[in-house]
Amino acid sequence: MSATLSQTPTVPVPTFAPESEAAVRETVIAPRKGWIAVDWSELVRQRELLYFLVWRDIKVRYKQATLGVAWAVLQPLSQVLVFSLIFGSGFSLASQLSGSLKHAYPVFIFAGLLPWQLFARSLTEGGLSLVNQQHLLTKIYFPRLFVPTASVGGWLFDMLVSFPIFAGMMWVYRIRPPWEIVFLPLLIIVTIMMATGFAYLLAALTVTYRDFRFIIPFVVQLWMWLSFVMIPIPPSLEGRKLSYVVYYANPMYGLISAYRKVLLSDFNTGWNPWSLVVSVVSAFAVFFLGIFYFRRTERRFADIA
Repeated sequence: MSATLSQTPTVPVPTFAPESEAAVRETVIAPRKGWIAVDWSELVRQRELLYFLVWRDIKVRYKQATLGVAWAVLQPLSQVLVFSLIFGSGFSLASQLSGSLKHAYPVFIFAGLLPWQLFARSLTEGGLSLVNQQHLLTKIYFPRLFVPTASVGGWLFDMLVSFPIFAGMMWVYRIRPPWEIVFLPLLIIVTIMMATGFAYLLAALTVTYRDFRFIIPFVVQLWMWLSFVMIPIPPSLEGRKLSYVVYYANPMYGLISAYRKVLLSDFNTGWNPWSLVVSVVSAFAVFFLGIFYFRRTERRFADIA
């Protein structure tokens, strides 16, 4: 009896060889070191987002207000009225002005409030913008520069609303603007650069050092008086060494006096063209310094906001 042996086919057992070092890939997500350049193409592509952020700030500010956008006019008008009574009538500072401005002290104040309110409010809200909107920083990605820029854009809207009221006040007091008014758009651009630069700088500082929330309002209030927004520069100060501190160490005074020079034909009190040169140079310097520091610290906003 012969037996036949059947061979069972063997199944090859797979062997797992250790992966080579070249096949192992590891992705590390880490912030870049050093200077991070501004991606201008990204800002241009997402410009609609900036528009909606500005429009959102304006709607939030006036949507549930009884008078709505009228507050953009009533606030400067109320300040003009109060300070005209205190300084123009009470302290007789209007007599220090020249020409028709002696009888138009409210116009003198309003001309200084136009750039100052844009700068001061942009400085205050722009400096606190990242802290007030920290929920956005930790959830989604978008150009962080848009947050303080939107604050400046919202107050620029208020400034444009105030211009027709200022023009009406000039018509009431029969004050004609000089030919230098053609330079007004350039002054507005310089003011925007100054306000935006400080907003970038203070917004980045406030995220890291929360004490700046209390420092900013105090500095803005003190800065207003050092810029002679409500009062003319005293004649006793002109020609002294202290006047050069006002002219050259305070870039906002040069801008405010330049606004009055291009809007009011009889304004000569305290006007110094070199102070405007200092203001323009300071605006460019602060703008690029603000962007540099903002981009330098932007990598840690989401972690410490």
